[in-house]
Amino acid sequence: MLQGNHVVSKLLLLCFCIMVNDASLLSEPWNVSMESVNMRHRLRWSPPRARCPARHYSVQFQGEWELRYKNGSWEEAMECQHILATECDLTSDLATDSDYNVRVKAECNGQGSQWTTLDTPFNRRKTIIAITMDVKVSGNAVHVYIGPQSLAMTVFLTIWEQGEEHDTTAEMLDVRHLTHTFPELKQGAIYCLWAQAEVEGSSGGMSGNASRCVSIPIDQKHWQIPVVVSTALVATVALACLLGWAAKHRRLEIQNTCLHKEPLPSVLADDWPVCAFTLEEPCETLDIPLVLQSPVPDTDLERP
Repeated sequence: MLQGNHVVSKLLLLCFCIMVNDASLLSEPWNVSMESVNMRHRLRWSPPRARCPARHYSVQFQGEWELRYKNGSWEEAMECQHILATECDLTSDLATDSDYNVRVKAECNGQGSQWTTLDTPFNRRKTIIAITMDVKVSGNAVHVYIGPQSLAMTVFLTIWEQGEEHDTTAEMLDVRHLTHTFPELKQGAIYCLWAQAEVEGSSGGMSGNASRCVSIPIDQKHWQIPVVVSTALVATVALACLLGWAAKHRRLEIQNTCLHKEPLPSVLADDWPVCAFTLEEPCETLDIPLVLQSPVPDTDLERP
């Protein structure tokens, strides 16, 4: 009887010790999730509910290679060991299209928690492709900027004039320079652009797209020059006609206005006696002799 009671006491003591040890263990992280956008994979989690002044976290992953050729071992994510943040970038670790199991644990004061594993295996083919397209119009050219840059992404850019969807122009952009310029577009027309991004090396056909329509303004210089020249010519002719009419009908007024006569000084304006001088020219006397001859009688003229 005493021996039986002794066995029961040991069992109760063992259960108590197990309960105390479990209670003293650090609780594990929770709400573990994977966020993957444009082939950038980031693991996030919530910290343990237990209070700890300095919590650290470590992350491990297990892919198809580890399952088949390494007896199901786990690999440590080198950039995510003993970190303080509650997130970790696993882009370089999850570099193939296989399924990956991912887990994280917490550490505090030398005590570690249990591992918390991602609910479902992660495959990078599930990534979300999200691109942005910024379009700027300069004269009759369109400058296109695609973002964000990603070495695993190829972007195809297509442009067409609105109403001419059958006539399109397509360009493939270099991932290192996701910018392109479409020069010499039709002025006054509306052009639409469509960008499609695809992930390289993926069998899932992942893609993302963005679209935008812009209007090409009419160059003001083409019609400003003729208008300015015509206006200047009309103004010149009108001014010439006005000056001619004024010279003909307002000559006296113009003379009085432009050629203003100043009044004489008072010294010159007083009445002074005027002396008149008469110059008499000398007369020359000419003596002309006169010869008088008596007329011949008619009787003398009749004689033979």
